[in-house]
Amino acid sequence: MDSGLYTAYSGLRATAEMLDVLSNNLANVNTTGFKSDEAFLGIYNHAISAEGASPLDGAINDSSAIRGTVSNFLPGLIKTTGRDLDVALEGKGFLVLQGSSGLMYTRNGNLHVNAQGALVNSEGVPVLGENGPIQLPPGHVTISAAGEIDVDGSAVDRLKVVDFQLKSGLEKVGNSSFRSPGTEGTPLEPGEINIRQGGLEQSNVNPVKEMMLMITVMRQFESLQKTIYTMMNTVNDRSINQVGRVNG
Repeated sequence: MDSGLYTAYSGLRATAEMLDVLSNNLANVNTTGFKSDEAFLGIYNHAISAEGASPLDGAINDSSAIRGTVSNFLPGLIKTTGRDLDVALEGKGFLVLQGSSGLMYTRNGNLHVNAQGALVNSEGVPVLGENGPIQLPPGHVTISAAGEIDVDGSAVDRLKVVDFQLKSGLEKVGNSSFRSPGTEGTPLEPGEINIRQGGLEQSNVNPVKEMMLMITVMRQFESLQKTIYTMMNTVNDRSINQVGRVNG
């Protein structure tokens, strides 16, 4: 493949992946506890030998690619709902969930009680307290700022809240939960916590910013499409015709 064409194609692919990330952010602008993602690019050089290669060799063999995404853990705004089983974390920390394949962590405090009396999140995953999965008897639920759960004035458990020194090690599970795949993401005690009962943390997506980025990336995508079209249908065609005349 022509090196210039390959470079343009790699840019087209990278911008398409960036559009996917931006689209997912915008699709979750109303998802409780959602953390937006940001893609970052890397430049790869495909020269056979980087050492001693000329600047031209390096330039024509460069290509861009999405090297990964990182989640933005800035808190979202807290919306008051007045519902007893809605909780929002003000400041640091994550609620802990007992997923089927291990522990998960979330800022989405839209909680419910299932038919078995277990406290679960909006997807039915059990919520952990200091004593394990939380079971709630019937009655009026009160949750203090420290996460202590009372039902009709009787203490039941305390919401387990943890934090991470390196949040970059967390991997997304679904739209508003995370898991910690390695030792770098070992959960820590968050120190002082402040839980607001009757509130939910909203998505931290800035829709205006995401739309502006999407427009910019779409323009780049269109420009690269035109570049590839020109190279394939003009430059290569002219080269073939000229080579044909010389050989003729």
